[in-house]
Amino acid sequence: MKKIYTALLFSVALGLGLSSCNEDKVDFDHSIFENKEAQANAEAAKNDFDRWLDANYLAPYNVSFKYRFEDFESDITYNLVPADFDKSVALAKIVKHVWIDAYNEVAGPDFLRTYIPRTIHLVGSPAYDGAGTMVLGTAEGGMKITLYNVNDLSLDHIDINMLNTYYFKTMHHEFAHILHQRRNFDQAFTRITENGYVGSNWYIYTDPETGEVYGRSDKQAWQAGFVTPYAMSEAHEDFVENIANYVTHTQSYWDNMLEQAGAEGAALIQQKFTIVYNYMKETWGIDLDKLREAVLRRQTEVERLDLTLPEDASNETTNSNAE
Repeated sequence: MKKIYTALLFSVALGLGLSSCNEDKVDFDHSIFENKEAQANAEAAKNDFDRWLDANYLAPYNVSFKYRFEDFESDITYNLVPADFDKSVALAKIVKHVWIDAYNEVAGPDFLRTYIPRTIHLVGSPAYDGAGTMVLGTAEGGMKITLYNVNDLSLDHIDINMLNTYYFKTMHHEFAHILHQRRNFDQAFTRITENGYVGSNWYIYTDPETGEVYGRSDKQAWQAGFVTPYAMSEAHEDFVENIANYVTHTQSYWDNMLEQAGAEGAALIQQKFTIVYNYMKETWGIDLDKLREAVLRRQTEVERLDLTLPEDASNETTNSNAE
């Protein structure tokens, strides 16, 4: 239930009818050179949340956290609405605590400084593709992750399952794409269930006896050797779904999945996950068991976090280690 959009945009501006530099007045407001007055105005326009984001995302990781609705940043093929301000504040704090700080705890801060996407973009409403399936997130060339449905976050009752479904499985999923695009995984992975990939029909199940068509369930995907129905779309999605679902679920969930998968399905899942686990450990130095432990522990800490914006937010920088 996630889509990846990879976009590489080239922009070339050509000036026509250029005159000599000493004959024309320079337009400093649109110059490529430093405009201290414009920079000062932009800084003055920032609110406390902007300054908190600068301190916790931009300064340490060079990440632009965009919560205001911008046409340029949004996919105009969807009918979308802006993210609510208070929910954007809460989600920015939760993402930092559960996702960024979990990786810092296991891999150290330099790892994310190198590989983290440079833009995290929030949209208030869900997005639906042409097939009617909800798009939970998009990643663009490893540079930007967009999270949808922010306005469905309940500030009165933080639901960890909801956070995982709509945000954190998406974050881990998209980040795993960034990693394997940098250093590819063992292609033996793709051959284990190579006849099971069904492309864009991943959400459709056709009964082999009756021919009846209906939505594919998790259990049907498990029995076919996949951790989710979406993993059946193609091998790269299968690979990252293993990571995203492992680190956001308990061992009891994983054990139940293998039991429900049956002997054949469980054997296929385990073969693939061994490759996934070894790839993360040997290529990136990340033990998925330790990452899962950090993620799950930090999830339980969310209810104790202050998800509001304190009056001294401009000076508040949260600790990258577990509280």
